[in-house]
Amino acid sequence: MRKDRGRGVYSVLWRVAGRGFLGLALVSGAVEYVSFDSFSVPSLDRIHQVSAAVVFTGQFERVDVGLRLADAGAVPRLYISGVNGNAGMDPAHFVEQFSIRNSDIADLRRLVTCCVEWGQRADNTFQNAQDTKCWVDRRGLTGPLLLITSRQTMARAMAALSGALPDRVIVPYPVEDGLPTVGRTRMRAYLKYLVTIVAARLPLTVGAQRVYGPFVDGCPDTL
Repeated sequence: MRKDRGRGVYSVLWRVAGRGFLGLALVSGAVEYVSFDSFSVPSLDRIHQVSAAVVFTGQFERVDVGLRLADAGAVPRLYISGVNGNAGMDPAHFVEQFSIRNSDIADLRRLVTCCVEWGQRADNTFQNAQDTKCWVDRRGLTGPLLLITSRQTMARAMAALSGALPDRVIVPYPVEDGLPTVGRTRMRAYLKYLVTIVAARLPLTVGAQRVYGPFVDGCPDTL
């Protein structure tokens, strides 16, 4: 599970949103709290239309879903953004770590060699989005992307990724993560979503380094 490094990032974004609070209010009026995380798993036919699947790390279940889709041949390739210690993952022992969790995958090492790539530098949703853009551009992919993340983070993940790839069709694949569906946890997820929409649409003049990290000046030489 990703350590909570987002608190400092969103404190910066709250200040940005605060300056444009009218915009935030307009957005909040357009999106119903009761339905912001109402995503459903797409059909297999829809999944087969994507050019790649992308996982934004956090809960390990998200990676499990991506690996199983790749193993079943439902997606031609898989990119996992944020494979690092802050997400509880060791890139050097990725196969061993996820083989234990996915014993139904006959040869995970072969699958990774064939069809799975990952980036190690992203530490929050905005960096995941920029990291994904860098990978997509380097691979020359032009088709739809299947975005795999938890249900409650899906809305803000899609907002961030749409900001990074504004002309790309993004197909959400929500993963149940066991987070409460009511109460403070869900409200925080909703507010982060609203702030993400505003921040993705406005020039970030304050705290850009903290929000975008290694992607603040574009794509780094290595992901």
